Amino acid sequence: MASGESYVYTCCPGWGDHEFCAIKTIVKDGKIVRTEKPCYTGAEADEGYICQKGIMSCRQPYNPKRLTHPLKRVGERGEGKWEKISWDQAMDEIAEKLLKIRDEYGPEALAMWDVVASVPPSQGLAAVLSSRFIGLWGATDPIQAYGLDNGPFYAAFFDMGNFYKYMTTDPKNFDSADVIIVWGANPVENQQRLAKHIVEAKSRGAKIIDIGLIYDATCGYADQFIPVKPGSDPALSMAMVNLIIQRKQYKADFLLAYTVAPFLVRDDDGMFVRDADGNCLVWDLDANAPVATVAGQQAIPCENMELDGEHVIDGVPCKTAFARLREHAAKYTAEYQEAITGVSDETLIQLTDDYVSASAAYIIGALGLRYQNQGESYRSFYLLGMLTGNLGRPGAGVTSEMLPAGFPLVFNDAPITMPEGRANYKGKWMRQADFIEAVRTGEPYPIKAFWKIAGNPVHNCPNRGLWLNEIFPKMDLIVDIDIWMTDTGQYADYVLPDCMPFERYELVASAAYNHIVLQEPAIEPVGEAKDPAFIYGELAKRVGFGEYFDKTAEEWIAIRLQSQYPLIAGIQPPLTYERLKAEKMVRAATPPVNWDPFMGMQFDTPSGRLEFYSERLVTVNDQLAQYIPPLEAPTPARLADGTAKGKYHFFSGRQRFFMQSMFTDDPVMAKLSGGKPTGRMNPADALEEGIKDGDKVEVYNGRGHVVIEMHLDQAIPPGTVQVWFGWRHDAFEEGMYSELLVPLGSYETIDDRAENWVACVKAVGGYQPGFSTGGIGGMAGAWDTIWDCACDVRKVEG
Repeated sequence: MASGESYVYTCCPGWGDHEFCAIKTIVKDGKIVRTEKPCYTGAEADEGYICQKGIMSCRQPYNPKRLTHPLKRVGERGEGKWEKISWDQAMDEIAEKLLKIRDEYGPEALAMWDVVASVPPSQGLAAVLSSRFIGLWGATDPIQAYGLDNGPFYAAFFDMGNFYKYMTTDPKNFDSADVIIVWGANPVENQQRLAKHIVEAKSRGAKIIDIGLIYDATCGYADQFIPVKPGSDPALSMAMVNLIIQRKQYKADFLLAYTVAPFLVRDDDGMFVRDADGNCLVWDLDANAPVATVAGQQAIPCENMELDGEHVIDGVPCKTAFARLREHAAKYTAEYQEAITGVSDETLIQLTDDYVSASAAYIIGALGLRYQNQGESYRSFYLLGMLTGNLGRPGAGVTSEMLPAGFPLVFNDAPITMPEGRANYKGKWMRQADFIEAVRTGEPYPIKAFWKIAGNPVHNCPNRGLWLNEIFPKMDLIVDIDIWMTDTGQYADYVLPDCMPFERYELVASAAYNHIVLQEPAIEPVGEAKDPAFIYGELAKRVGFGEYFDKTAEEWIAIRLQSQYPLIAGIQPPLTYERLKAEKMVRAATPPVNWDPFMGMQFDTPSGRLEFYSERLVTVNDQLAQYIPPLEAPTPARLADGTAKGKYHFFSGRQRFFMQSMFTDDPVMAKLSGGKPTGRMNPADALEEGIKDGDKVEVYNGRGHVVIEMHLDQAIPPGTVQVWFGWRHDAFEEGMYSELLVPLGSYETIDDRAENWVACVKAVGGYQPGFSTGGIGGMAGAWDTIWDCACDVRKVEG
């Protein structure tokens, strides 16, 4: 660093790109002069990264569009008329209204909304302290079963028995892969750490195959791009499964040792065959008789288990789970999948050959399949890993939710979030679909106040019309905490200015690459922006909880560090807040290996094995991964009057210069993004519609519309229309892309599989309120349906 410069570590404002980076912030004379990649230690010394968003983020604190003072609405909601008020006035009035609502409707009438990825760090003080307030007040947490990124959790829960363990892997595991399939992701543009290790693998001779909808930068870097039709992914992966089984290219030893493949399944009800003690049976080929497994254990009950066979036991016909899979997969022929995916039989065979012939193959599925059938896609990816033995060994694996990280770290949050213990935690969890219905009907209780901790639901939680026309009109009070005036804030009654990461203390509590990192303020807060410790402390004083919110941010962080989790408790010399502040980052007591969620090959499923066949899904006919058509597929056929009805697939893709709606307020980033929101469509479709490059076009369906300048691009497949994600409503000439989208997390998108998922999670003690308290249910019971959307287009004349 130059003379007079100092540095602190900061959570990158582009946090939600799912790299969760810390960055180094350089300060001179009280101002931020630049940001750089962080300097980790030990095995992670070369694992610090910074992308274009991180580099540009140092401009954000000085952006004149920042919120700097509490604002009170003085016009109609959405009218944009505000007055600046003091924090005392804001908190006095908000507290008075909340107390009135509580007295009239009950404490649960307050809903507190928190999309944790929106405020870096995700599991920071905004999440921890708001959870503490929810539990003391008895408020409603309405964001369970949110309908975002759910598919990976569905697959992980039913196939491996755990939600969050399989969210992360160390991308250094990719380095020794021979084949990497990037499926529905674009790490070259959006995830620096992933991209580095994909490059490393390729430099060592790995073949990179990209499967997806749009031709993007990752496609350009890959050795092969395989385009698929929207929502067709599980048809392709299940066709690979069928080929592997028909050609006997599976690893029988792996299947017998680690999966339920040898378990006998009844023909009459699809459940496992059990003995009188409830133990599942397998067939011993040497004894020519069934033998019992031990419930919840992988222990092999005999030396020669049958993999593929059928029998009659006590008059009940049965087959092995593998035989069931073989029969189930047989429908996924090359011809069948080609009609769905558009992938030729030659390409299918070549793809499968590449995958099974590799000594180590990795499938990277990084949250890029935002369809209702996403759970089937990710289950089929894991199934491919099981069939080929590509799980739990170097260079091989499957990741469905690619958060590049080190070992999971668990902090001492329960005493903060639940000061009276779990039994006395008064907060109520509510699925988002039930929240929507509660607002509409008042059942099971009315929701009358909305406090937004983090997120931007009017913008980023489709559908926009649902919020503006149904939810917000029912609210007596709306409070928005943010650093920008967002689409949500425009409809609030009070907008409170939050500190940026550059202005507050935090503990980097997620994806810190085997390190505990302290975020310190680089500069003083701009204007009257305040941190979560101040905001919840001031509110608590006014509603009778002041004694519970009497600490500074640094004092709360010191409590969080008092963790008994071995990777933190084992740090020597012991980790204290004083040590962390002096050193800025401290390496966790992790073992000298890369984190791999399949390490040890132990699973929390009922059988203790990998369950590609799940008894818990029999009642919804989903016991084996399958192709389910998209919730809302385009219909190319014209109506009788010649008009279209959802002729095109509507794709609201994210681009590299924005992060959700972050960075849209930076004029440089906006200019790099084209200066305004635009759309893209294939030239062949444009020719048919009479649309030329640069024409003004309306994209519409029955839910809403958007008017944009259309550009013609061969990177967009025929039948798809794209409008870039991230631009705020005010940037559009008319309408907005989120008007078109199916309301995710609503009963319009929830099916029997989702309902069964919730029941199964509750049965194992999940779905319990309280942040970071061991509950596993928050993501259960909904689907991400952002890309399940059909639309039409028409040229706007004049």
